[in-house]
Amino acid sequence: MNKISYIPSSDELVLKFRPLKGKPAKELGGFKLWWDDEGYIYGIDIMPFTEEVEEFKKNVNTVRLGGVWQSVKVTE
Repeated sequence: MNKISYIPSSDELVLKFRPLKGKPAKELGGFKLWWDDEGYIYGIDIMPFTEEVEEFKKNVNTVRLGGVWQSVKVTE
């Protein structure tokens, strides 16, 4: 069962590889992940989807720096 669905009313994209059971194993910001005991991901929920896509497009050529480089901006 591979199924992808978009719910416009909640701006939610859901990708299922098999039926989702119980609560997500991990929630990170707008992402929810379901995985089994072997570590295979079988469900992804992205909400709010359009905001996440716009953020991804905006930062597609950007690498976030950490540690001592956190506030440094690299330019061409």
